[in-house]
Amino acid sequence: MKKLLQLAFNSEVPDISERYRIFASALVVIFTISYSIGFLQLLHLGPYLGPGLGDQVSFQPLLNSLNDLNANNPGLWLALMALLSFTILFRLAAMLGGYFLFEREEGEPYPIKWIVVFFLTNMLSTFAIPLMLLALGGLFFLSGLDFAIGWHWVDHNVRIAHQLVMDYVPTLVNAPAPLAVLIIAVISGFFHYWFHRLGHTQRFLWLMFHRPHHMTPALIQSTTMAVFTALPLFIFVVLPYNLVFAACTKLFSSEPLYTAVIVYNCLILIPEIFGHQTALYRMASRNRLIRLASFISGGGVYHYMHHSSEPEHCGRSGAVNLVNIGGGPLFIWDIIFGTYCSLSPKTPRAGLSGQPELHLNPLRLTLAGVAQVCSELLSNPSWREKWRIITASSDYSPPVSTDFAVKEQRTTHKQATPPAAASHGYSFSSGAEVIANAGAKSATAPRS
Repeated sequence: MKKLLQLAFNSEVPDISERYRIFASALVVIFTISYSIGFLQLLHLGPYLGPGLGDQVSFQPLLNSLNDLNANNPGLWLALMALLSFTILFRLAAMLGGYFLFEREEGEPYPIKWIVVFFLTNMLSTFAIPLMLLALGGLFFLSGLDFAIGWHWVDHNVRIAHQLVMDYVPTLVNAPAPLAVLIIAVISGFFHYWFHRLGHTQRFLWLMFHRPHHMTPALIQSTTMAVFTALPLFIFVVLPYNLVFAACTKLFSSEPLYTAVIVYNCLILIPEIFGHQTALYRMASRNRLIRLASFISGGGVYHYMHHSSEPEHCGRSGAVNLVNIGGGPLFIWDIIFGTYCSLSPKTPRAGLSGQPELHLNPLRLTLAGVAQVCSELLSNPSWREKWRIITASSDYSPPVSTDFAVKEQRTTHKQATPPAAASHGYSFSSGAEVIANAGAKSATAPRS
């Protein structure tokens, strides 16, 4: 058994012949269609696809909202259906284009090996969700409590957060729906920004939760690691996450804003798809309309700079991955906190800082953060070091450390794959400069 586990953890997916390209393409197409349909479950949720007022992830709120709108205002229903259809079809075309145009842009087709490795890593991370809920339910059962508390942990926490917010958070201003959504987007964006930023600057969160999202060397949707399934650590933060975002909603609306949020999400999700498409960066960054829509939404093609592995694109600080963090329209919080980065004239290489060579083993990549933290805790006898392993910033590395995701392992001194957050000397851009640059032709130089 030990040898079998070692083999599973240490072996790598070999190069896969182009003769299997049709199967890889079919996998990408099936994933893309399924992803586009599944995404509809999130359209009624808050401006950041997070919780609103304790709402569940399902199709029912979307269907209810559309049915109510059709009964009360058929003209508006028709307009919303047109917008919804355009958003879905546009995103579907962009996701397929990101894969099928990859060879034209990069000189070679998207490696089948990457499709297999990162698709399986995504699947393993997703499969870990019911496994952890099962384990949590078992712990409750062994403690003499109800197994269902652990198994339905996420739903249970959503209900608790909802009840706490409804009982204790006042509605300061019951603003009209469009204005309320905009205010909520800005206010909740502050928390979204800092949750995301901590995922980079706090080493425990980086290794255990957020680093997988930044591992892929070239981005298409089906190989970009989902943030919310990583580890999945999210089951431990689901309560505070729901509390914060539901509270932001309740402050400005006493009722869910389903229709207004669906419209808002449809609009921001159009440019959003360009944030994880390597092959579409050059086109999107040179298109004035896409560039402006991306800036207004606070993401889009600008988010691709967040996935850059090359320090030279974002200033001398080398602060790769800590730019264009997002959180609010017009990159308001990036501008305020100095992490805004304009578009590069050429397509940046994606991935971890310096794009190190990874162990192309789905199981290893899935468990790399857990393995590294556990290995560090066991290998460093000092309690002071153990404490720092859990609480220190991302630029810290204990005396003994092994990176299980990267082939070049370093057991002393610096961390093997720091998220380039060691230097925080960002180049600040003023709001006026940023807004002026958003619509300008800032990315028209030829790609090198």
